[in-house]
Amino acid sequence: MQQDHLVTSAWQGLLERPGANHHIAQVYQDDSFLLEAVGHFIRAGLQQGEGVVLIMRRARWITLATQLGPQGVDLADALRRGQVRYFDAHESLASLMKDGAPDREAFQKVIGSVVGGMRRRYPAVRAFGEMVDILWHDGRRDATAELEKLWNELAAAEPFALLCAYRIDALDCAAYGGPFEGMCNAHTHLISARDYDRFNEAVSLASHDVLDQSTVMMLQSLAKKDKPRTEMPLGQAIILWLSQNMPRTAEKVLARVRAHYSGLA
Repeated sequence: MQQDHLVTSAWQGLLERPGANHHIAQVYQDDSFLLEAVGHFIRAGLQQGEGVVLIMRRARWITLATQLGPQGVDLADALRRGQVRYFDAHESLASLMKDGAPDREAFQKVIGSVVGGMRRRYPAVRAFGEMVDILWHDGRRDATAELEKLWNELAAAEPFALLCAYRIDALDCAAYGGPFEGMCNAHTHLISARDYDRFNEAVSLASHDVLDQSTVMMLQSLAKKDKPRTEMPLGQAIILWLSQNMPRTAEKVLARVRAHYSGLA
């Protein structure tokens, strides 16, 4: 269920049946959260007879194959049958870069041809990629944005569902600013917490720690009114609004959110 374009349901449902035009970003600090989400995304796609394209770090591929085996998902078999296509993220990224930036022609050759081929074989296609995370942590934010743009152009021509992952601490005030907001705007959905209800409650409690009741109510109203294009938990929208408009207050609230989120576990 969605309200005011802010995600109110769990991320599991989104990853189980994403729309063909959904471009989802997951921000995480805990590898187990990423593995849980990506595993759910892959397993659901395979069970529904979809084609799955994985552009990920090799260590992540090995871990997921081991993790999904006991859940009845044989990634090696799916790879042999062609229902899964796997590519190393570092190697793929290197093959499509030119003069320090992603090259459109190379992207189409390396990635677009794979997605197009899978769409001709399967009723739907979903993809998971870590190339943007590699660029992000190399500090190449312009190249990250350009690569996301190329993904969106490809999805417009060859509709498929895409999940990207960024290792970002969503409770660190330093994470916010132009690049983070740009990253949000490049995606249709943002997954920023394992438990949306707990996250939203932690933000509400933290806001009341720092601000009076009337200001909190105004803040919630403004966060909904100025909602981003990207669908996200209400608590994340509030943090984003604060970081854009009241950065000093955002820092205080985020410090309290971390404490409350841990305490509500």
